[in-house]
Amino acid sequence: MSDSGRSSRGSSRRTNPSAGNRRAAGVRRASGASDAKKPAPGAASKGTSRTPKKDGGATRGAAAAGAGSRSAASRHAAPARSGRGKGRGKVAATNFLNYPRAGKKGFWRWLPSFRLLAGAFALIVLLGLAGTVWLYKTTDVPEPSDFALAQSSRVYFSDGETEMGKFSDINRTPIANDEIPQTVKDAVVASEDATFYENRGISPKGILRALVNNLSGGARQGGSTITQQYVERYYTGTNTSYVGKVKEMFMAIKIDQELPKDEILSRYLNTIYFGRGAYGIEEASQAYFGKPASEMDESEAALLVAVIPGPSSYDPAANEEKAQSLWARVIEREVNDTGVLTAEQADALEFPKTVEPKKQNSLGGTNGYLLDQVRTELINQGYTQDELNTGGFKIVSTVDKSVQDNTVQSIEDLGDRPENNRVGTMTLDPSSGAIRGMYGGEDYVTQSINDATQSRMQAGSIFKTFTLVAALQDGYSLYSTWDGNSPKSFPGWTVNNFNKVDYGTVSLSQATTNSINTAFAELNVEMGPTKTKEAAIELGLPETTPGLDDYASNVLGSASPTVREMAEAYATIASGGVYHSAYIVETMTNADGSKEYEHKDTAKRVLDEGVATNATVALQGPPSTGSAKALVDIMDGRPVAGKTGTSESFRSAWFVGFTPQLVTGVGMFQPNADGGEDPLTPWGDYSNITGGSYPTEIWGAIMSRSLEGQDFEDFPEAVRLDNQKAVASTTTTRTSTRTQAPRTKAPTTEAPTTEEPTTEEPTTEEPTTEEPTTEEPTTEEPTTEEPAEEEPTTEKSTTPAEKPTTTKEPAEETTTESEGDDEAQGASTGQGTGKGTSKGSSSTGTGTGNGNGKGSGGGD
Repeated sequence: MSDSGRSSRGSSRRTNPSAGNRRAAGVRRASGASDAKKPAPGAASKGTSRTPKKDGGATRGAAAAGAGSRSAASRHAAPARSGRGKGRGKVAATNFLNYPRAGKKGFWRWLPSFRLLAGAFALIVLLGLAGTVWLYKTTDVPEPSDFALAQSSRVYFSDGETEMGKFSDINRTPIANDEIPQTVKDAVVASEDATFYENRGISPKGILRALVNNLSGGARQGGSTITQQYVERYYTGTNTSYVGKVKEMFMAIKIDQELPKDEILSRYLNTIYFGRGAYGIEEASQAYFGKPASEMDESEAALLVAVIPGPSSYDPAANEEKAQSLWARVIEREVNDTGVLTAEQADALEFPKTVEPKKQNSLGGTNGYLLDQVRTELINQGYTQDELNTGGFKIVSTVDKSVQDNTVQSIEDLGDRPENNRVGTMTLDPSSGAIRGMYGGEDYVTQSINDATQSRMQAGSIFKTFTLVAALQDGYSLYSTWDGNSPKSFPGWTVNNFNKVDYGTVSLSQATTNSINTAFAELNVEMGPTKTKEAAIELGLPETTPGLDDYASNVLGSASPTVREMAEAYATIASGGVYHSAYIVETMTNADGSKEYEHKDTAKRVLDEGVATNATVALQGPPSTGSAKALVDIMDGRPVAGKTGTSESFRSAWFVGFTPQLVTGVGMFQPNADGGEDPLTPWGDYSNITGGSYPTEIWGAIMSRSLEGQDFEDFPEAVRLDNQKAVASTTTTRTSTRTQAPRTKAPTTEAPTTEEPTTEEPTTEEPTTEEPTTEEPTTEEPTTEEPAEEEPTTEKSTTPAEKPTTTKEPAEETTTESEGDDEAQGASTGQGTGKGTSKGSSSTGTGTGNGNGKGSGGGD
């Protein structure tokens, strides 16, 4: 190509720049790989001239450079849009709280950011301030009289509507502020809140100290001022929760702002409980010193202030040593903390004398025993007596009003009983242990000992039930045979039946029906008396029961249980072997209706159901054809199982029995001034008081009335137990194989010598059907009524009998304990150089001891 041609084309490009511009534009528009492969629109074919190539290359280079520049900018800008800064900087947060945290990986990404923590704290502060304002605005200060009506806790029968009574009478006589002695004000401020006149209703220092103490595991404290105590006791209740304390603090602050200090102090002293049923300083002065509050001196004021934290516990009548210690503490604070007394004035003070406390009428009558039992049960659950007296609780008991009325009426129907004749009864629901009725005495105010739960009586033949259960557990059947003849001699021990009646060979079931002493003694010796003791404990008797031992004589009732304990034991059999501890409180609610306490069942199987069934079958004998057969008519044929018992010289008489629905235990005794038991004084239709007489009548009256209208329920039939032994072919050789004397011991009370007679023949034991003429004397034959213990056997020792000492029982549970002599026991002699002694048990017993051998007898 000529130079002119090239020049012309080159010139043409130079003179027409649009062509180059279009190519450059084409390059700039190219953004994808496909566009890059296409030639720009209007581009010339390859290299017709070097010059245009250079120009075009330069233009394209410039375009490419421009495109590259924009591409690079885009690459740098893209990370910025995704939250990153320049280069490798931190990623920007995508939300205000920065959670999950941007720019973090793994575990660190989920840690709260500072923004989140700060935001949460600010929110809590705002909510707290709002809540504080709301609580303060909505807190009202009621008048003291508005709360006074709710202070005394009230107890109701099981229907929750019929009131049984209350724990304390509200004795309150408010007096004006200027009538309250300054000595009392000074003492209470020094003892309870030394900063009372300076603080604003609360003490931050005290609250902090209490909080630290509580969190560190110390004794729980409240850090309360007098104003807070006033609020706590009379507006909010006894608060122990932190939420309750916060509410209490707000009300204290508001009261402090609305009322003068002296008004707060006078309200506090006019309403606070001082014990002895006294609310307020005026009634307290009368209850403790028998004079008006205006006449109290420094010493007396200090004592009343000292008892405020625990009036019932710190009353000098209850604990004088503790009261003196707290009184001295108040005096010391008046000297050291507030300076209202000088050391010389304090030294001149003497501990004041108080008057005897009066029993509160609110616990009078038969219901007083129920109320006291309710209170005792709740105290055992951790409540204090003062909390119950002043807490305003509604307490619903398990006591059925109709059953209780029937119980009281049954005792009243006995008429005028001999002086000091005492009766205790308890009726239980065997399916739960709930106490449906109880008789502890005529009037709790005049006699505070509960004859159903605290008084102890020798068991007599009701204890044979434990030997029956132990035998069934050991494999003996109801048809196992035993020697029922009398007397029955064992090495070191001789036992008689009532009137020395011979029953011949009898089954275990027959021995139970007729309460045959010799047969049960033989059984206990062969089986081992330890098993009788263990069975008693399994069924509910405490191991500490006085007289409960593992000697052979335990079968005849040497132990002295309470009526409650025997009712629980028989209820275990009635429930098919499940033990339920008797209880009397179902629920307790606060004044605002919230639930404070509810009974929780503690059922425990302690006996095989088959054993309980067979024991029940055997125990149907005494109420059917035995010593309590009068119940057949009284109960109108309703199935009944149970056992009578009479102790030595008729010092106690029992009947404990059950139907499938209810269990009732009845015990009668006659304590003397020395703490022992006198023989029950006969009256009415009976010349001797036995278990088959009045105790059986009382039982029948309670149960027949309480079960009226309910279905007649049958007991289950006897079953064959897996471990049941074959019936022995003879019983006469059993004791001859023993080379050692059975372990016998004089029980804690005298051994009875009579077998329980029927209710129709009170002085004799119910005979077997085979020997009616020898065992069923009528009441017209007085010579047969004399108990056997009055007629010693020929085995009586010629040496003087050793009189046993009285075994002391726990003071809180014991009201009676009896002693006996050998002659009254049916003779227990020692051979060789030793003496043999015999005490309490319910049968005619003749014991011969080798050296220190002991014997006892028992009967029904």
